[in-house]
Amino acid sequence: MTRDNETWVQNILVRQYGIEAFMPEVIGSILENGCKLADLNRVIGRTRGLRSFPKAWRMVAGQQEQFAKEAEEKGHLETAAMLYHRAAMYYGKAQLYFHQDSEKKLSMHADLVRCHEKVCQYVPYRMERVVLPFEDKNIYGVLHLPNIEGPVPAILLVPGMDMIKEDKPNPFENHYLQRGMAVLVMDGPGQGETRAKGLKVTLDNYQKAGSKMLDYLTSLPEVDSEKIGLLGISMGSYWGPLIAAHDSRIKAVVGALGAYLEKDISFKSAQPGFRRNYMYMSGIYDEEEFDRMASQMTLANVVDQIKIPMLLACGEFDELCPPEQVEKFFQMLDCPKELWMFEDEFHPMGGVAPEFYPWAIDWLKDCLTKGVDPKLEKKIFFESRQ
Repeated sequence: MTRDNETWVQNILVRQYGIEAFMPEVIGSILENGCKLADLNRVIGRTRGLRSFPKAWRMVAGQQEQFAKEAEEKGHLETAAMLYHRAAMYYGKAQLYFHQDSEKKLSMHADLVRCHEKVCQYVPYRMERVVLPFEDKNIYGVLHLPNIEGPVPAILLVPGMDMIKEDKPNPFENHYLQRGMAVLVMDGPGQGETRAKGLKVTLDNYQKAGSKMLDYLTSLPEVDSEKIGLLGISMGSYWGPLIAAHDSRIKAVVGALGAYLEKDISFKSAQPGFRRNYMYMSGIYDEEEFDRMASQMTLANVVDQIKIPMLLACGEFDELCPPEQVEKFFQMLDCPKELWMFEDEFHPMGGVAPEFYPWAIDWLKDCLTKGVDPKLEKKIFFESRQ
């Protein structure tokens, strides 16, 4: 791919805009996950070009892990949990920049898993890794359960293409648990640990993996199997509705940071890292074969199968899914539906992340516990606070 060689352009952008070079205003979303601004400033201060990102993230991650070990040795387990969480997220950021199997990527991913297992050990609620057999390999997840009597409503959280199961939710500000809900976050085929262990994404295996996760989630006595919702973020807003279209156990769905219809912008005109990353996720490196696969990645193929309440949420200036495409998909839906458009926001919706995610979780909880008007059809334009 000729655009893949535009490193001189990308390095200029990195030097000028730092961590937001390829994703405008993403810092707000990263902070919402539990990263700290001081840590981000350390990363930015060590970044000189595109190839220096993983080294910078890994260096800061190593600092946090060392601090966590020191706190752990002193018996300060609350502090250790917080620091291990930050280390895990930063190792996760470091490994994302490698779009092929490599010793460095696998080493960083092992660092990520090691630190996150410590978080599971020390947080003050039940948080555990989930490993399920799928095809001839495994899929991986993280389960968060509130410390209350069940059964409780639950959400299947489907991360985006540049996200992993350890990114959300922030265990120290867990919006799901605060609302008496469980959440299961998945690394589906092609994502995070699942891809690191060899399982690639295809046109139809993500929804099958989602159903496998639902098998596990609905088997838990702590979970109300009749009250399961789904939140899909970015590319997860494509994968998530795919799961919902094929599995009736999902009763309401949110597709945030839209990736609903054609993927031409993401894979042909946006920064080349998106295409490069999905090539790695799918294992398809032939340009023509990849384009044939990508041309079929649209929810138009399953829109008639989506009959549950659905919320679409996007930024006004989303560079990957413009408002016209969001509106087009909204009109295609024949179900109770809402559309939230946030003024002046780009794809990450970083400027409204602290409000949007709690609102979206509230919306899902209301759907699951209070029901929805079957004739619901609402659009809300959220004006900028600036």
